[in-house]
Amino acid sequence: MNILFKDFKIENNKYVYMPLYIFLKNKIEKKELSYKLPPIRKVSKFLNISSNTVAKAYLELEKINYVKSIKGSGFFIKQIFLSKNISSNFNLENDDNFNSIQNLKIDFINSTPNFSFLPVKDIKYAINHILDRDQEMALINEGPLGGIELRKSILHSLDSLKISAQVENIHILSGAQQGIDLISKTLAFPKDNILIENPTYLGALNSFKNQNLTICTIDLENDGLNILKLEQFLLKNKIKFIYLMTNFQTPTGINLSDLKKEKLIELSEKFDFYIIEDDSASDLYYSDYIPLPLKSLDKYDRVIYIKSFSKIFMPGFRLGFIIVPNKLLTSFLNNKILSESNTSTLYQKSFALLLESGLIEKHISLCRKNFKDIQNTIITELRKIPNIHFSIPSGGCSLWIKLPNNISSVSIFNKLLKDGVGIVPGDTYGFDNHIKLNFSRITKSDAILGIQLLKNTIKFFENLEIS
Repeated sequence: MNILFKDFKIENNKYVYMPLYIFLKNKIEKKELSYKLPPIRKVSKFLNISSNTVAKAYLELEKINYVKSIKGSGFFIKQIFLSKNISSNFNLENDDNFNSIQNLKIDFINSTPNFSFLPVKDIKYAINHILDRDQEMALINEGPLGGIELRKSILHSLDSLKISAQVENIHILSGAQQGIDLISKTLAFPKDNILIENPTYLGALNSFKNQNLTICTIDLENDGLNILKLEQFLLKNKIKFIYLMTNFQTPTGINLSDLKKEKLIELSEKFDFYIIEDDSASDLYYSDYIPLPLKSLDKYDRVIYIKSFSKIFMPGFRLGFIIVPNKLLTSFLNNKILSESNTSTLYQKSFALLLESGLIEKHISLCRKNFKDIQNTIITELRKIPNIHFSIPSGGCSLWIKLPNNISSVSIFNKLLKDGVGIVPGDTYGFDNHIKLNFSRITKSDAILGIQLLKNTIKFFENLEIS
């Protein structure tokens, strides 16, 4: 008790329970309380305040989903607060189990598409066509590089992105995450320096941590990573690669400017490092032109381009590809063989057919229209919330929002869960004063209701700060 309450002070407040409530809330957020709250009677006696006052503070914590009361046992701290951060407990943005457990009514968490958007009829047509055409040959393993049919189809599709490549440089992946894992193992050994944007995609960050790489960060500006700080860093440090997202960066939605793209290419040659370009969302652009990747400017063969089709088109198929520079082909292939992970030949052939026939572009074009409409609805509603700040990305399916000062994203996250609304707390990315809203599964009506509940929640905590 002495240690827990050594900094606690009761100041004049019209709500007697409020100082204790705020004090315990902060302790829980800072992970300075574990498992359960101390018994009400003991706290009452130690602080010389009434048991009703302590009980009221505990009940307020339960209202915002920080604790759960169990009759006869006390108040237990929610599991979400019992580890370093939320991402240690859940892979929120890709965890349907979390969403089903929480019984979310409005899901701003999951980043995969609304199931109603998936082109089931087109996929069924493609699979049946391939089985009729190729018979048993559609079911055999085509090797670690992937099927030649799909690789050629991808090569043709790269023309629209102004990417120059050869079929032998294109390897099929079981999603972008496999490509990130394999290429980072190809490029770097444990303790080697690498650079990432801050904040960045958690799947990549966790992969680099698991490989025991020395992770250095460069902050983002409105037009991408801070090139000046990057160059200053490179003058003093040797790196093996930098990992980034050129278009609609996760989680911020920022695009790397053309000027910075050109400068980054020159720096990669000057300081002898590779660039891993993760392109997971550039198909979902809302402007009149296709945003070009960094790879389109790659005159030194320094950019390793990774693209996934899984999120937008066929989440269960786990399909993507990587363009590997010539110097790395042998070592990358060796790592891929060791991974013993190959993508279904049937899925590859089906996807190649859909790609060549234009059905994929037809589907993605419809997604762009639907997601843009939903984004517009969300932005309209967000503008009704005072004291928040956000930029409007020109594509993708998320918004990165700065909360009013002194309001924790974890507080917002937990209180909204009580209303059946899920958001991604910025704490997951190391930015506790931000939240991320993914809207690939949201309807317009859900967006309006969800943002209204967000507004009420922010107002609740703003009033709390004033009290």
